[in-house]
Amino acid sequence: MKCVLCARFYLKPICPQCLSQINITPSIRVIKGVSIYSFYRYSDIDMLLKSKYYVFGSRIFAMLSQKASDYFFSPTNPSLWKQSKLYGIGIDDCPRSYYSHTAIILKAFCRYGLKATYGALQAKNIVHYAGKSLRYRQQNPRNLTFKGDSSKDFFLVDDIITTGTTMAEAIDTLEKAGANVCFGIALCNAGH
Repeated sequence: MKCVLCARFYLKPICPQCLSQINITPSIRVIKGVSIYSFYRYSDIDMLLKSKYYVFGSRIFAMLSQKASDYFFSPTNPSLWKQSKLYGIGIDDCPRSYYSHTAIILKAFCRYGLKATYGALQAKNIVHYAGKSLRYRQQNPRNLTFKGDSSKDFFLVDDIITTGTTMAEAIDTLEKAGANVCFGIALCNAGH
C-alpha cells in the first residue's frame, strides 16, 4: 500500500510523517446552546474526507479520528466532559459505502472510557449536502429519528460541520425525545 499523501510505501493509508504534518486546528462553535468541538480545517483535509465514499476511507477516518481524540483527551486539554455515564451517538450512523464513517469517529472518541451508542440516530431522508447552500439544507432536512434511551446524556458525532444545520437538527431530535446533549464533535470545520 502507498501513503495517499506522499505515495511512499507504508502499511497504512497515511504514513506517520504525513499524519504528523496534518495540523490539529481546534475550534468551538455553539449551536442551540451546545458546544461543538472540531479539530481540522476542511481545507487541510478535504481530499482525505472524500475517501468516505470508498472502502479504504474507513482506515483514513480511523487515523484522523484517533489523532483528534488523542488531542481532545490529552492531559493539557480540559477534561470536564470525561464522565463515565456519557454516551456518544453518531449522526445518521448507517452503513453506506460499506461502513458508517460516523461510527468510526465515535469508536475513536469512546476509547477513553465514554460509551458508544450505534445506529440510534438515523435519517429518513437520505440527502447529500456537499456543495449545497444553507437554503437547500434548510429546505431538505434529514428528518432524523432517535431510537435510543432518552434518559441518557449524549455527545453527538459527525464528520464535517459547515452551516450547522445537521447538528442543530440532531440536537433538536434528541432534546425532543427527552435526552440531554452535552456537546458535539465534528472532525473538521468547513464553516466560515
